[in-house]
Amino acid sequence: MTPPQVRTTLDPGRLAALERIGVDRLVTVDGITGVFTPVTGANPAASGENLEKIVDALRGELASARAENAALEAKLAALADPPRSSDDLADGLQHALDGIAERLGTMGNGTSNFAVREFTLESKVHVDVTAVGTIGFQFVRPGDQVNAAALSTVSMTVVPVPKPPPDEVVEAPVVDRPVEDIDGLTDTQVATLRGAHVTTTSGFARLATRATASASLVSLLGVDREELGRFTVLAGLLGVPGVDRTNAAVLHDAGVTDVAALAAADPADLVERYRVAARPRRALGTTPSLAEATRWVEAASALTAAPGGPGAPGA
Repeated sequence: MTPPQVRTTLDPGRLAALERIGVDRLVTVDGITGVFTPVTGANPAASGENLEKIVDALRGELASARAENAALEAKLAALADPPRSSDDLADGLQHALDGIAERLGTMGNGTSNFAVREFTLESKVHVDVTAVGTIGFQFVRPGDQVNAAALSTVSMTVVPVPKPPPDEVVEAPVVDRPVEDIDGLTDTQVATLRGAHVTTTSGFARLATRATASASLVSLLGVDREELGRFTVLAGLLGVPGVDRTNAAVLHDAGVTDVAALAAADPADLVERYRVAARPRRALGTTPSLAEATRWVEAASALTAAPGGPGAPGA
């Protein structure tokens, strides 16, 4: 097998006037015809000068390539490790408490239910005082190079404070699904999410709707904000009882942009919109009956009406 030839393209502006060694000739390379100008020949002095000029031009090209590569590596590092905001401590704590409380809420036996009564945290944090005097706290990750003088130990105990009872308590069914049920996520993206302790659709939805975490998710999953928004909508729709992976994807294609939109939909119209959106996906077999669509709408209404539910005021 003939080894591939390496051809170097030089910027003509980098080459000074070369000494003419011989007569120009027409040559054809890979079906392309051009003018061949010899740069080396019987005259050693002229050939040496030409080679020196070509080496200088190649060095210039190499320096430019190295500078461009360094700039690209810096951009890649910034995307892979986006800057963290000053409220990462509170954001991480909120995510941890939400996850623990949610998991304990699903535990139970014949005599007891379980909940978080107190949560105590003691951790090293990096303290950052800005030019305007605000103070930020950030968790120190393995491998971070920080000034020891900027490290501090934070210790806090979080205790629950009962919320005032609403005028009317709406019992919304709690449904959660594994994160891989979000249509469009690749196996690699699912593994990345699980490695970041995001294992459920509700956990993903909570994280993706926080401004401080959405930029990190965009970098983590290698998607743009539009695709992240689609994943977030699907995660929310999967919280509606009876809606599975395919249902959520088709509802999204049908223009059901969130749980509140599903709650406001007319069941008969929803069935028709679903049928139209299901054709390109070849998912007509998943089209809900009118009764099933009505149950979806009622369940979505219960979720949006519940305090703190999707689409509820202040949610």
